[in-house]
Amino acid sequence: MIELNGIIKQYQGRDGPFNALNDISVHIKKREKFGIIGESGSGKSTLLRMINALETPDEGTVTVEGDNIGSLSPKQLRKYRKKIGMIFQQFNLLNNKTVLENITLPLKLHKFESALDAEEVLSFVGLSGKKDNYPGQLSGGQKQRVGIARALITNPKILLCDEPTSALDEKTTDEIVSVLRKAHEVYGMTIVVVTHELNVIKQLCDRTLVLEEGNVIDTIDIKQTSHVLSDASYYDRIVEVLKNE
Repeated sequence: MIELNGIIKQYQGRDGPFNALNDISVHIKKREKFGIIGESGSGKSTLLRMINALETPDEGTVTVEGDNIGSLSPKQLRKYRKKIGMIFQQFNLLNNKTVLENITLPLKLHKFESALDAEEVLSFVGLSGKKDNYPGQLSGGQKQRVGIARALITNPKILLCDEPTSALDEKTTDEIVSVLRKAHEVYGMTIVVVTHELNVIKQLCDRTLVLEEGNVIDTIDIKQTSHVLSDASYYDRIVEVLKNE
């Protein structure tokens, strides 16, 4: 479904050039719930932006459903991006638009052949009674539900989530993870979620890539565990939460 092969991305830093991503290769299966986890600066958001072509690799290829994204024409790229929904850390809502207007905004900007009904997605995320409210009248969890509904209304094949719960408390995080799990069950898209939160990965994902300073440390099949070793290293805690029973 999504293949990243030999991805290298270099930026210019204060001390000279550095690799944000260093020879990253990963295959994400169709309809998989796939995590990318790592500490701040590990390159996880840069890797996510490779998938929606907001970043281009200096070396390597990004292939989605057999198409090399780097070789697409501008018209083909616009068509490709319409297959992708995006959920953001800070919600990215327009404060002067109502909930309903925020959710339907993508449909006003582009034509989507298989778009969902606005009332359907409002009901799905539990906001039917809030459609005429403005973002300033909503809690953080409700704002993220609007963001999820806005991403779902285009009926995307791929749903990219960039730190979707890091601005939320633990209880609200659990609620948002539950909505995302349900979205996967009902609409069957491939989900790629970037986060530094171990419990989000544990609750939501089938597998996760572990990044550290732009390098792949491991790819883990998710298993449940009952505790976290809070005094262990970041990587040891990842393994404890995700890999051990």
